[in-house]
Amino acid sequence: MSNRLGRCLKSLETTGFLRCSNDAATPHIELLTHGSAYAQQLLQHWLNMRQLAVNLGSVSSNESLSQSRFAFVHGQQFRQQLQQLRQTHSSKAKCPTLLKQQLRCTSYNPPYHTIFQHAQPVTQLITDFYVEPHRGLEHFYNVQRESKIWWMRYSSNPSRYAIVPQTELEQGAGYQAIDIRAAFGDAGAVTVEQLSLVPLPDHQDFQLPDARTGQLQLPSVIRSVIELETASCALLLDGCDHGRETRSLLLNRLLAPYQCAITGIQKTEHSSQDLRDLCAHLVDVLQRASLRVQGSGYVLAGNRHQLTEQLELYDCLGIPYDLLLDEQQTLSNGLLQLRSRDTQLAETVHISDLPDYLLNIFRNY
Repeated sequence: MSNRLGRCLKSLETTGFLRCSNDAATPHIELLTHGSAYAQQLLQHWLNMRQLAVNLGSVSSNESLSQSRFAFVHGQQFRQQLQQLRQTHSSKAKCPTLLKQQLRCTSYNPPYHTIFQHAQPVTQLITDFYVEPHRGLEHFYNVQRESKIWWMRYSSNPSRYAIVPQTELEQGAGYQAIDIRAAFGDAGAVTVEQLSLVPLPDHQDFQLPDARTGQLQLPSVIRSVIELETASCALLLDGCDHGRETRSLLLNRLLAPYQCAITGIQKTEHSSQDLRDLCAHLVDVLQRASLRVQGSGYVLAGNRHQLTEQLELYDCLGIPYDLLLDEQQTLSNGLLQLRSRDTQLAETVHISDLPDYLLNIFRNY
């Protein structure tokens, strides 16, 4: 692994995002508190994507997952999800349709090359698109394009992502496979999503009625597999490996585990109770608006050095916005400073405009 990426891993470990073990040829990574919070945001955005899908929930699996990526259609888990679709979501048991499932895997060997592996167990986010067989390839190209754009949207360096055909996996007509990979220069790449187009076995258990004609047909399946923990680590490395002079962790505003932080700036040796009460009130207001606030809510800085250290910590945690409450100014006229992680600049906002002002920023991002 390159020195540059090694420094990123060390920085992410210092700030509580992940832990890296270098006792093997391929490092093993484990998400820590902040990293797990980030992974939960990525999971939520995956759940919100393509909301017309049937979500079959979370299950555990002991099936071998190191076999051919096309072999899932012969597994018991795949048959069970089709049965569940017919029993609990009969109105959507047709073609085309879309199923989501979270698979908790306790024994897993990635079938692809990667610059690191996540410690087990891992969570696979699986999306199955059941499509008309004669339009399978058309749908496959559309899905891979949408998926690549999805990853680019959440990246600090969109050019990092590429679609890599897996031609060596082809097994005949109707089979296709690609990986979406995040490249990290000389260190290598990380596969963040696998997409496979697979024709179903010719069996009546797999037949679904056409949504327009009602005629039974044997669909093709496009399977998307995202390993949640590995993808989270890749996006965290992406946010750290940005080439800027700043040490900021450039996480997407929507995915950042904490969206804002609050710092009270004292002008006297002992902070006033009014400043503490105002900070606590603002924490409550932001949380009621479903904005994610870092830590216990707020921190008090007694001098310029403490303030600088606190802002640097917020930047390293990837927090997009810091709210700076001045003991004199904010208490007297309600004005505060809203500092941006990305620009390092601050704008003046009246406390009465929060949290609507922040919500508009995130909503329009």
